[in-house]
Amino acid sequence: MQYLQYIKPAITADTSTLSATNLAGRRIEAGAFSHSQWLRLCFIERQLLWERRLTTTMLMETFGISRPQAQKDIKLYQQLAPKATKPYQLGIPYHQPTEGFEPVLLSGEELQWQSIEDYAPPNAGHATEMPMLERRHNLPVLARLLSAIEHQRSIDAVIATMNSPKGRVRRLTPTAVAFVNNRYHVRAFCWDHLGYRDFLIGRFMSNPEVVKASKSDKRLGENAPAFERCNGVPPKEDTDWEQMVELELKPNPHLGGEQQSLIASDYGLEEGGNWKRITLRKPLIGYFLVDNRIPSSEVEYDMAVQENPRAWPVFAYTTHSNRPAHEIGFKSD
Repeated sequence: MQYLQYIKPAITADTSTLSATNLAGRRIEAGAFSHSQWLRLCFIERQLLWERRLTTTMLMETFGISRPQAQKDIKLYQQLAPKATKPYQLGIPYHQPTEGFEPVLLSGEELQWQSIEDYAPPNAGHATEMPMLERRHNLPVLARLLSAIEHQRSIDAVIATMNSPKGRVRRLTPTAVAFVNNRYHVRAFCWDHLGYRDFLIGRFMSNPEVVKASKSDKRLGENAPAFERCNGVPPKEDTDWEQMVELELKPNPHLGGEQQSLIASDYGLEEGGNWKRITLRKPLIGYFLVDNRIPSSEVEYDMAVQENPRAWPVFAYTTHSNRPAHEIGFKSD
């Protein structure tokens, strides 16, 4: 899973006249800073968003800068985003994001997690790049969901799905976020279905609102809403998410022998005399199959076996068995 986006080089500008007041209410532009300082400020915001903590040492080690420079960058960021970090708390040796923290530097097109900079493709007459469709992201929603996970909150939000394309209010208890190819999902306990499901963050049509369970009327007993009856705590663990599954990747066995050797070479499927193996959380297996053109359903598996093996060059099985990976399945919304 990667969160890699290119940050455009910025033109150096004098930042001494900038203030939090004249930047409030709009996204801050990269061109207001030197490129190196912009990257450091984005790194600060990325740490607060994803790791939920920031230290001067993180900045020093990542960028090779002095402690005074790191402290100066953090102070500048706090001026640009005065509501982003909690006040200093005795005994906590790092900066924490507030519960209502939202990014002011990174946009939906500049989401970052593992890397703070990627490079644009070269402009060469003898090379070209195939464009890819980008899924819509919603960074404020993502920030609120990460905060809800950190503070173990439940939320209400209007969410669109293929079954409800206009959207309807759903009550969720978020537990994890996963980036799958070019889209973000939130893993959450859904109080409508009383089970764990995945929701596309780009389909949230309203910002999540934190909700707390109210005391239910004792006379209702088992007829009380599940959220109140359980005091807002999911009644079961997400055992599927905790289960790690190892998959073995092989060429489609219904291709010819030489074709299988070619596919093994194309995809690097042989490692030290064994087939390539990967380990995934169980609910992510379905996404992996879809995004890598591996049969993800019984219908696709039959097509790969009987109709057009060349269209499905790679198969996935649970390790030490001949059970196709698509049989494990996954639930999304």
